[in-house]
Amino acid sequence: MCWALLALFSSPGGHRLRAAAPSGPEGTGTLVSELLRDPTPGEWRDLARFDGTLSRDEFESRLNNVFDPAHGLRPYLRVTHAGFSVFAAPGGNGNPLAQVLFAQEGAPRRSPDRFRTPSEFSKEVRAPAGQPLLGLRVAIEPADIGGRWAGMEDRSVLFKGYGRINEGDLNLVVGRLLRDRLAALGARVFLVRNRAEPVVLLRPEDILGAARDILDRNPGLLPAAYQHRVQGVTSERERLRIASELLLTKSLETRARVALVRRSFQADLTIVLQHNATADSTDGGLTSINRNIFFVHGSYLPSELSEPEQRFRLLTKLLEDVTPTEVRVASAIARRFERATGSPPVLYGNSATTRLLVPGNSYVVARNLAFNREHDGPVVVTEPYFMNQPETLVRLLEGDYPGVRTVAGKPRISIYREYVDCVSAGLVDAYRAP
Repeated sequence: MCWALLALFSSPGGHRLRAAAPSGPEGTGTLVSELLRDPTPGEWRDLARFDGTLSRDEFESRLNNVFDPAHGLRPYLRVTHAGFSVFAAPGGNGNPLAQVLFAQEGAPRRSPDRFRTPSEFSKEVRAPAGQPLLGLRVAIEPADIGGRWAGMEDRSVLFKGYGRINEGDLNLVVGRLLRDRLAALGARVFLVRNRAEPVVLLRPEDILGAARDILDRNPGLLPAAYQHRVQGVTSERERLRIASELLLTKSLETRARVALVRRSFQADLTIVLQHNATADSTDGGLTSINRNIFFVHGSYLPSELSEPEQRFRLLTKLLEDVTPTEVRVASAIARRFERATGSPPVLYGNSATTRLLVPGNSYVVARNLAFNREHDGPVVVTEPYFMNQPETLVRLLEGDYPGVRTVAGKPRISIYREYVDCVSAGLVDAYRAP
């Protein structure tokens, strides 16, 4: 993980991250090398802090069933009764990058001591009436950016006859409302962004050299939205501009936000707020159905695990033992959305990129998404509603409002407050249930 790159964005005195934007060929090369750098030997060795936290059975069950169902990490591991070693290349030759010891039967179990699980929180905290989440540390991550950046990040669609939707703006409305709601319930809340601007202060023109280098050497490192945005674009200059915009709004912005949270807040849980849509929405198409889905972390592809950074993050998240908390919270939130909306789940099931984790519950799946991979500790990604379903679209474009209005032919509360009601009630269910 390129944490040295993130140091370039840090301003020690505040919540904004500031870039020392390189200029010229030398500066561009520095930026690219930092962006693509593998985890350092020290970072790998630091995985030993998880010695004694999971048994071998727990480790292998979590690895096979949640994080690595396609067995892409196995060639890099050597697993014994005592622990496992991870190597730089398949086959287990040479010195290991890291060695981690398993918890042994009868020996005291160590805790990663990074966050409080729902069970620990409910036992530790005596919450007064009206503040059931007293002291729970929640980071709220409104995904995307929105505003004038929405087109750059490929998150802006004009629906003819309805209006324009910038997903980042929707996520920010929910984020602000959820911050206030959770604070009223006693939680300590960190809102990762509070406006429709990037956290990182670099701009696309600052990283044209980096984007050109990636296009020349390894265009597969660019965000998936690149291929959509360059369809029909023949100008190399225009392709370079698009690559620089996506490199900034997707890759660098994600890592800058993660660095901000690491410096400022230690969360028991991170909630990533998004809205869903069908593939037709890309070109302004509508759908007659509405569905909900909630993501926890896992289900890496073998191709993703060819990257050292992704292998490192998989092992970190697995050893943090985030899965039980993520599944409990996501399931509780999913139940609240099912009750409020009546919408069925998106039917991912066990696919090439997803894994079902709760028998009989198709609302919660594991998937390797950037925000839940990069943020430390348990992360739940909420993706309710199809933005391009007509009733939902009208409700979103109506904006937030108090009370009840007639919207899309029915008396309704604000869809943004419905979203917040479900997430906040789900958190109370997850953290206060016995």
